[in-house]
Amino acid sequence: MSEDSLLARVATVQTVEQLAECLSELRRSQQPQPSLRELEHWGLGHGCPLPTSTVHEVLNAVRPPRPKVLRSLLAAFQVYDERRVQVWLEALDRVESGRGASRQRSKFEEFGPVSAARFFVERQDIGEVAKRVATAQQEVWLWGTTLQMAIPYFRPYLRKALSRGVTVRILLIKSLGAAMTMAALRSADSGIEDVQYALQANLDILHRLQVKLPGLEVKLIDYLAPYTLYAYDPGLSDGLMDLRLGSFHGDHDLRPTFTVQRARDGEWFDYFYEQFLLAWDEAEPDAKGEEATNAIAATVSDTQDSG
Repeated sequence: MSEDSLLARVATVQTVEQLAECLSELRRSQQPQPSLRELEHWGLGHGCPLPTSTVHEVLNAVRPPRPKVLRSLLAAFQVYDERRVQVWLEALDRVESGRGASRQRSKFEEFGPVSAARFFVERQDIGEVAKRVATAQQEVWLWGTTLQMAIPYFRPYLRKALSRGVTVRILLIKSLGAAMTMAALRSADSGIEDVQYALQANLDILHRLQVKLPGLEVKLIDYLAPYTLYAYDPGLSDGLMDLRLGSFHGDHDLRPTFTVQRARDGEWFDYFYEQFLLAWDEAEPDAKGEEATNAIAATVSDTQDSG
């Protein structure tokens, strides 16, 4: 089917099924046809999050894409002309307007009003988090201020994950900047020097891991996230994320904590997925960590050359 013929079909789309068929047709027109994993990797490299499970659901009419995901998919399929993009977005508007009210009604009827006490827990089971880190299949994300207590505790579990080829991404704040100032203000008993010391101590731990094991990426950002995030295989259908809200001068252990699952919380899971990737894309690589990674690559290359 030609590009113009497909666009004419898109202009008549009314249902999520029709939109999924058109997107699948557009994907098949690519040579070679990209796999879901290749689309996710493309998204990671272009600042356009395309989680594998999300794309699978979109292409199989489980749910329509959000506008940002649709734009990312179109870019991945080399549709850049804004006039053509608008035809797709108008189709999405028609799909959403036709299902919006009934969708919201069905969610309320299914779940009803839920008490915050049933959603949040006060304490996080750090042992369960460590277990999820160690048993991840493909990828682990850790995002926090300095992860002062988490990094030392997770070290053997991170080692297990990395030794199995799992990619680990860790995002922390910069040692100088507005985020560091706010982190010290938010803390009940730590000044800037204390927070900086905790950050450097954990970076030293991570640098030692990077020297021994590939697959660990560390970035720093001048932004204080409103939560701590631990994600396990976020791109897979059984992906999970644990989140702990920040607090002002509060007890570190008693913070509202909740879990989102891709299979259960699709759109909200995608929200936190995208937030991490947007921050990750904005962050800067940890310079010493890059040196460690380069040293590993050089060692591997020398070994291969000598062999």
